[in-house]
Amino acid sequence: MAYEGRGLTRRGFIGLGSAAVFAAGAAGLAGCAPQSRKESKGSDKAARADSGAVAKDSADETRQTDIVIVGAGGAGMWAAVEAVDAGKSVIVVEKGQNVGVSNGSIAGGPFMVQSQLQKDAGITLTVNEAVEHIMDYAHWATNAAAIRAAVELSGDTIDRFTRDFGVATGLRPDNYGAGHASVRANFQSDPKDSKTQAKGEDRMGPLQAHVEGKGGEFLFGTTGKALLVDNGAVRGVQCEVDGKVVNIEAKQTIVCTGGFLGNAEKMQEHFGTHVNPLGNILSVGEGIDMVKAAGGQLSTQWGIAGNEFTGSNQNANGVWNRKSAAFTIGIYGTLLVNNQGRRFSNEGRFANLPLALGGAISLLGGQYYAIVDQKYVDGLASGVDAWTLCGSDEVNWRTGSMTLKGKPLENVQEEMDKAVAEGWAFKADTVEALAEAIGAPDLTKTLDEYNGYCAAGEDGQFMKPACFLQPVAEGPFYALQYEPSAWVTIGGIRTNDHLQAIDAKGLPIEGLFVAGADNGTLMSAPYCDYEGYSLSCARTAAGAWRASTPQPPSSLTAPSPHGLVSRPPLVGRGRPHVRVGMPVRSRARFSKLPQRYSARREFGMRTDLRVWSLHCETAPKRKLTRNSALSSGVCT
Repeated sequence: MAYEGRGLTRRGFIGLGSAAVFAAGAAGLAGCAPQSRKESKGSDKAARADSGAVAKDSADETRQTDIVIVGAGGAGMWAAVEAVDAGKSVIVVEKGQNVGVSNGSIAGGPFMVQSQLQKDAGITLTVNEAVEHIMDYAHWATNAAAIRAAVELSGDTIDRFTRDFGVATGLRPDNYGAGHASVRANFQSDPKDSKTQAKGEDRMGPLQAHVEGKGGEFLFGTTGKALLVDNGAVRGVQCEVDGKVVNIEAKQTIVCTGGFLGNAEKMQEHFGTHVNPLGNILSVGEGIDMVKAAGGQLSTQWGIAGNEFTGSNQNANGVWNRKSAAFTIGIYGTLLVNNQGRRFSNEGRFANLPLALGGAISLLGGQYYAIVDQKYVDGLASGVDAWTLCGSDEVNWRTGSMTLKGKPLENVQEEMDKAVAEGWAFKADTVEALAEAIGAPDLTKTLDEYNGYCAAGEDGQFMKPACFLQPVAEGPFYALQYEPSAWVTIGGIRTNDHLQAIDAKGLPIEGLFVAGADNGTLMSAPYCDYEGYSLSCARTAAGAWRASTPQPPSSLTAPSPHGLVSRPPLVGRGRPHVRVGMPVRSRARFSKLPQRYSARREFGMRTDLRVWSLHCETAPKRKLTRNSALSSGVCT
């Protein structure tokens, strides 16, 4: 089997986001692997062995397709839609039993800019404003070009859900203070009721039907285990299903398996503490391991999108409960201490941005405690909501005013006593006894200092707003033990702005794209403060592959500076080639020649999704054999 490069266009790989950031599925793709990758086969093989993502030498079954997508979350689904719309054959591999198990199918809704919903409501948020905010929040440490592409497609993606697939959408309120009436969509089960939600197959099923209607295929209950690598280029994926090994050979492979929320060991490794998963636990990091084994770099951003509703504890009945005071006190801005009894952050920031900053702060705390007294508990039990109890400050606790106002908790004392009985909350008549109960010797000193700040109305340590300064002075006293919890992990594979996985030298790995939560360059840590941001990146992958056109093997061409093309060696007779030194823009006429061509971004070119240089692929067609050096069992 010979692999011919057939490119797509830009729009397909760039769309929705943590679902690729919602649907970061990609279909267009390949970048030439540099010569240096071929020269380091030994180390490449060692990396594969270390990660465990090693392809077996033989398979029970072999399939072929243009594009294989590993993961049917938001990113994978949009990649599949764009691929079949471009006339490509597609196989989607999904570990779950249907398209309704991923975070992309169950999360609230994606961030969006300039959707028809927003235009009709007179909302004027612009792409430039959103991109600047996202990048400033991330200190420009994420993939700016790919993020801009995601933002540009975000509005159209929501429009397409309703226009093309019949999934009703609506506007969600701006809970986090983005400065506009709405920056987030809602998928509605009732088109007339914005408080209803369409989830699971109700949301993603129409996309599946579209893909299958155009010849695409879904393999459910199938797990991608290792990439098929030939001479540094990725030529598909090896999967396991019902005890069988299946090789799916493809010109382009898109990995979007959803991060590693279901892998407690990986989270411990990256975050240094236990994290309770709230989202899809089928995602255990296999996609990241596969790409790393094929030579991909890991990203620099690692974190979580935290629980914006409550604290959590693995020993509690149910782990978390948004209707229980014993859990919700963890995000109310009350005093938080680590397991030594010392404060570790501004609790008001946690309360105001629990999904974003709260996730990062909870990782810092690790196993931490909220400390309150009986007076505070009685206040919550009196029928007063937490935001009002803290002084009704709309400036310093906007999130509280949007989500808690007028919503008092029920059975407050009962829930507190229940937590104590379960053993993850502690109650004592004195501060000293409480400190002893949780093994936190510094708690007494911390409370003396903290109560002084409360009396003064000013936090002299971490500058927490005065509305959150509730004294802890009237016993009995409570310590509620919490652990971080997350909807999705942040961190994974480093890619370029086309979502191509890159090697140790920063060059793209041919045939390999990474999207969704597996992509470590789209989401920052701490998580962005735009609600639904991760979901807005999903379709990015779809657009990226379309911006990329497959390339010839790296041995045929060499990168040259200044946007010029080096002449590939002639293999065979009578086949045209690009003249040495020919400027990029003067070669467009070659795109219509009958020979096989592929596009490669030249080393040193500007990083615009539209700037590419052409190379004539002159290699003869080759048969599939197993490459023994890489033990990948794919094309040579």
